[in-house]
Amino acid sequence: MPASGDWAIRLSWGINVTMSATATWAIAYQNPGSAYLPITGILSLTRAYTLTNLTNGVRYTVTLSAMLDGAAWLSDSVAVMPTGIRLYLPLVLR
Repeated sequence: MPASGDWAIRLSWGINVTMSATATWAIAYQNPGSAYLPITGILSLTRAYTLTNLTNGVRYTVTLSAMLDGAAWLSDSVAVMPTGIRLYLPLVLR
């Protein structure tokens, strides 16, 4: 489940299968017009990760993949946009 924050996207996920001890997670993300930026080798017990130094107000596509022997065997993608308090505070005051 993604959550947006100031210049960051906080990801958390659950799975309903048993992962191999040698499996890892890979996260790839991009905004429109950019190449996917991969983060690999995340330990299999990990269930949360924060992407930082992003641009507020820009939609990112994030793909999380469980990797086993270099191949993805579970994968899901979401679109999310980091926001700063200045972007959503006026909506709270209405």
